[in-house]
Amino acid sequence: MTDERRPAPESPAPGAISPVAPAVESEEARRLDRRRFFRSFATEAMRTAATVVEGAGALRETSGGMAGALLGPTDAPPARVAVTGAAPGDPSAGFRSAFRLEPEQVVLLDQRRLPDELVEIVCLSGEDVARAVRESVVRGAPLLGQVAACGLALTARRSILASPNVRRAILSATANLLRNAAPTAAPVRNAMDRMLARFAALGERREDGASVAAALRHEAEAIISEALRGHDRLVAHGAALLAADRAGAARGALRILTIGSIGALAGGQAGTALAVVGAVHDGGGAVHVLVAESRPWLAGARLVAWELARAGVPFVLVADGAAAGLLARGGVDVVIVGVEAVARNGDITCDPGSYGLAVVAERHAIPFIVTAPISTFDAEAEDGGALRAEPRPGAELLSLGGRRIAPEGAWAVNPSVDVVPAELLAAILTEAGALRAPYRPALAAATAAGATSGDQGGADAGPTDPTAAGS
Repeated sequence: MTDERRPAPESPAPGAISPVAPAVESEEARRLDRRRFFRSFATEAMRTAATVVEGAGALRETSGGMAGALLGPTDAPPARVAVTGAAPGDPSAGFRSAFRLEPEQVVLLDQRRLPDELVEIVCLSGEDVARAVRESVVRGAPLLGQVAACGLALTARRSILASPNVRRAILSATANLLRNAAPTAAPVRNAMDRMLARFAALGERREDGASVAAALRHEAEAIISEALRGHDRLVAHGAALLAADRAGAARGALRILTIGSIGALAGGQAGTALAVVGAVHDGGGAVHVLVAESRPWLAGARLVAWELARAGVPFVLVADGAAAGLLARGGVDVVIVGVEAVARNGDITCDPGSYGLAVVAERHAIPFIVTAPISTFDAEAEDGGALRAEPRPGAELLSLGGRRIAPEGAWAVNPSVDVVPAELLAAILTEAGALRAPYRPALAAATAAGATSGDQGGADAGPTDPTAAGS
């Protein structure tokens, strides 16, 4: 991976947006044009502040209600598979959230059945959650970190009567099982590290199964509630950023291209990238979303389109292979994607197809923005070459909707993620703000801000700075 960086504004504060300095080299003209998207932010920020604050307040109210749905009891009878009450022809009826943590189980919305059916899967242990993750019952890195934490908490509850040594072994094995169920998702690894750190910090209380179960349950709930607050802040920053693009607004609706699952189904609550789009739309901004179908699971066609339709946001589906051509023909103003993991230098992993879009966006001076909650930061990955990128089963590409589409004996290569270098990114949206290059110090500052705000580390484990191990 190259470590080339764009020229930064004069004396920038890490993690902040500031006006871009005029280019003095002719070869910088194209890059400067690409960064026009941000140029008006400083002068327009005060005009949009009131709108953003109002939008953030509304989102907090929504998030608070969603927290009750996530953490509170449900009237639905417990069942291994329960179909929610949806009116005929209206599969959105009865939808509350992508998952719910209940006293003795976690209930997952089966994303494989959308958009035609709303079906809930009940998991009673961490092993059940790991199986659901492997089988793509739920998808989306931020969501997976939360449900993995719930799974380990369920295992702790089920092992109350085990001896301390056996309980320790069970928790360690279950944490590894959950990590391996989603190897590319940094939030899962971070959640497991945090849960086990909370367990270790219990000291002598580790001998008491009830204390362990209560502590890990508390930690899982903290991870969920911090995600709610963090996504709230990320969305407010993203809405302000998009609202500052007056040039795009002058042409009419802001045309936003997405790929992969980036809404509440991937974030667990309001979502990340799709929630930014929704916040702009709800604030009166004209937006039009171009949704890449996202093979092989058709996450865009099935999930993102479903969420946009429910929100009343205008959209149109785009074949994955046609998206780059739309960029080249000037049919897109900005590309927004979610991430699986972020390396210390700003390289990212995200949905397959994202790298090609980032390259074409760079070629045609179109901003390529990523939404990355702090939970997606991988403290151990120096750059994109160290990020996890295990392939998924090739069989996923050989069929569509349960029907085989390739000849017998065909083999398929099925990358799980693309690695996109930091030099192709226009900004990384986080809870701490819209980060600009150079990303290494900006990401370190964002992590420290998360720790200071209480969104990193458990009550017993204490805050940590995942970037402190190197420069």
